[in-house]
Amino acid sequence: MDGNQVFILGLGLQSPWKLVGQNLDTSAKPNTLTIDVAADRGSLYPCPCCGKACPAHDFKSLTWRHLNFFQHHCFIAAQVPRTKCEEHGVRRVNVPWAREGSKFTLLFE
Repeated sequence: MDGNQVFILGLGLQSPWKLVGQNLDTSAKPNTLTIDVAADRGSLYPCPCCGKACPAHDFKSLTWRHLNFFQHHCFIAAQVPRTKCEEHGVRRVNVPWAREGSKFTLLFE
């Protein structure tokens, strides 16, 4: 099993979410691990209001504090889509690792 698979399983990532990279910054004190996640472009995403599958309107970079990885501070950085729902307009999708509006992952809370 490679390192990417460990992060995918540990975070419980499922389609349309995918791991696109990780970076351990040893120049920061304490060291910082950033796990980069993205959603597949061209996929349909559930509207956060009604759950209807909708196309992405745009994407925004967001970051959440996660549990430490060994002694390293850990963050999840993701390109998060907003859907364009016919009924509810443009809304940011909910990510599976955090509550809406939180800057911390569910495991960190």
